Amino acid sequence: MPRSYELDLLKSVEQDAFERKQRAWETYADLRKRCKDAHDAMEAAWQERVSAREEMNHEYENMQQMRDQSKQVWDEYGRIRDSNNNEIERLRTEADSEHQQMIDCFERASDCYEYGDKSEAPYWSQQGHEHKERRDELNEEVRRLCEEVKSAKQDAELRAPKVDASAFHQAKADFESAKTRHETIQTEFKRLKAERDQAKAEFNFAQEEHKRAKEAFQKKLEEVKANSQRERDRVLDKAGVRYSERKDAKIVKKSDGTTQVYHGGVGSGDGVGHGHTTLDQFGRKKYDRGAFEEHGGQNFTDDGNGVTIYDRNARPGHEVKGIEGGIKLRPNSSFRGDGQDWYKGKRLGVIGHSTQFYDDGVRVSRDTKDGINEENIHWTDTRLPKGSPDYHKRPED
Repeated sequence: MPRSYELDLLKSVEQDAFERKQRAWETYADLRKRCKDAHDAMEAAWQERVSAREEMNHEYENMQQMRDQSKQVWDEYGRIRDSNNNEIERLRTEADSEHQQMIDCFERASDCYEYGDKSEAPYWSQQGHEHKERRDELNEEVRRLCEEVKSAKQDAELRAPKVDASAFHQAKADFESAKTRHETIQTEFKRLKAERDQAKAEFNFAQEEHKRAKEAFQKKLEEVKANSQRERDRVLDKAGVRYSERKDAKIVKKSDGTTQVYHGGVGSGDGVGHGHTTLDQFGRKKYDRGAFEEHGGQNFTDDGNGVTIYDRNARPGHEVKGIEGGIKLRPNSSFRGDGQDWYKGKRLGVIGHSTQFYDDGVRVSRDTKDGINEENIHWTDTRLPKGSPDYHKRPED
């Protein structure tokens, strides 16, 4: 298939798009992995945060439970204290009243003795002692109630649990640390997720771009293949190659404008026993040898203007730069060379002459009397001066 500049350009565009897609994929794949790792770390940090919060709540409940128990004990003490204090206040007031009445009675008894009413004195004295006894009873009751409050306080101090908030405060600090760590990792995850999503969008764009470039290349490739196949079929049609030999046929276009078609060989078109057909630059068949047929001038064809006698095996490895010659026949000739004269009287019977020119200045010439068999094959090395002993010697290559 001949090279196509447009196809090469489209292939280059596709390759560039593919490389951009690959780079975008590598970036996306890297960010996807980093994002997954960050997500896993965020999940682990979240579990730590949840555990720390549960521990903090547990310690808070323990602290509150101790506070509730302590409050219950002290509330019980408070009820005793308040109840007793009210009773103590009442008793003290009553004791003060009894004390004042005692004083009043003793003063009256004293007055009775002093003013001569001694019969009244014992009565008021007795009343004073009764008020004194009552006062002392009330004071004793006050003392007992005060002791009861004191005892209740001492009991509360013994029974009420000591509230220690240090475990809760430590658990709270641990929770705040876990929360901060989780939020930091979460922020990093969100950043990476945004970068990953952007990279995914860029990869999708690059993928679509490569897809379009690939489709454009494939479309052009199919077009070039179709054109190439049409050109191949055209050449094979002109060369007259059988359909059974076309699949492996090999077409080689030479710089001199000729087209060489090799066909029917074993294993490949130019394999063992291959046939050979030559088309000139105008598409005219100049040489046609079937597969496994013998080489020779009999394989050259007459195009009506003379025969070009060409031997591609005369000097393997060297490119033929041109061919000159043909056949001269008079009308109604028997084509046996009778009466023909290519050299104008110098070599009667010669009807054809050809010369192959090589790229290094060497040429080979040959004659034919019947258009089939060759004779007088001779070489000329134009690189040497005329008259040189090797001027007509066949080159060693």
